[in-house]
Amino acid sequence: MSKSYPSVKNAILLCLLFIGIQIGSGIVVGVIIGIMGISDESVFYGITNILLQLISFGVVILIGFKKSKRKFNDVFKFNKVPLDIGAAIFVFMIGFVIVSSELDNILNYFLPMPVFLQNVFETIMARQIFVISIILVGIIPAFTEEMFFRGIILNGFKENYSERKAIIASALLFGIIHLNPWKFISAFIIGLFSAWICIRTNSIILCIYIHFFNNIISVIALKYREAMPIKGFNTSYAEQTFQPVWFDISGIIIVVLGIILLMKSIKKAKNAA
Repeated sequence: MSKSYPSVKNAILLCLLFIGIQIGSGIVVGVIIGIMGISDESVFYGITNILLQLISFGVVILIGFKKSKRKFNDVFKFNKVPLDIGAAIFVFMIGFVIVSSELDNILNYFLPMPVFLQNVFETIMARQIFVISIILVGIIPAFTEEMFFRGIILNGFKENYSERKAIIASALLFGIIHLNPWKFISAFIIGLFSAWICIRTNSIILCIYIHFFNNIISVIALKYREAMPIKGFNTSYAEQTFQPVWFDISGIIIVVLGIILLMKSIKKAKNAA
């Protein structure tokens, strides 16, 4: 019996194609910008990155969708979800961004991020115009990455493998494709959670929300870190500052509360179906 598209091999090839397009186009644009003397903090640079991101994911999403030979909503699943599940995820995400921020701090303490990568994050998330940062880091990844990973990839994996394997494999690819060891742990956890939510709700709407919420908080915290009352919360990688213990404990408690509310909401929706 033939496998549904994509299999793990197909998904890896799509990811490699995406990375290839990103690297190739990035080099070409980088050379052009360098020759023209355009600053990496300019609006032109930000808009160029937005277009590259749209093209890179647009190509792999289109290829994956065409090869899946399924209807649009059978793959991407923009289905409505109960409000109480959304509210529970909101609570969970408040706690998660606190906990994941400290996990990043711990990782960066033992394995400091190279200066050139620090500069990349600073440029995209703190030095660009706020609206461009929101679009580049929040809106576009939330839609394109979710349509690719929780839409095309997870949809194929569910048909070919067990639910557990589909969730773990899609989350691993989601973490790896960021090409950033300092973001792998948080991306992998988000990938696991989002894939599970997608399967339980049969929708990627909440996955898009989770992705947007996580990324946008990082942008705001980094851009306005001087005004941030909690030191160490999603701050610059160069600072290597830990969060207060009470803040970490609060994050863990909120995560647990969010999970409890989420499980109750999902059980309620299942019984009502």
